[in-house]
Amino acid sequence: MKLKIYETIARYLLGIIFLFGAVDGALYLLFDIHITPDPTPSEAFLYTLKNTTYFWAFMKSIQLIGAISLLTNYKPALGVALLAPISACLCLVYFFELQWYYAFTVVAVLTVILLRAYSDAYKHMLVKYS
Repeated sequence: MKLKIYETIARYLLGIIFLFGAVDGALYLLFDIHITPDPTPSEAFLYTLKNTTYFWAFMKSIQLIGAISLLTNYKPALGVALLAPISACLCLVYFFELQWYYAFTVVAVLTVILLRAYSDAYKHMLVKYS
């Protein structure tokens, strides 16, 4: 399968975005270093998610695995499948809670491009067995 140039660029950009998120989360969990500002209690979902340490660590681990998969091009369809639920949640937070419409658009478009690019890898999961 030969990818188009925009699909390759989308793979690297989404990998970099999620790698930054994983590094930010690791620095927060391990060393209490804050690259991004802490969410306020008025941003209820993000505040609760970040203060639930076990789930925050799990989510950041999945982000790291997916980002490495995309950036190294080792099983990128698996990396996109791992990152798709996180992308969906991130897009909802960007759109409804933070009102960061540009960030929402970037993450949503990159994820859709990659889901479409690797759709052949997912067809086997969607086939109805008789």
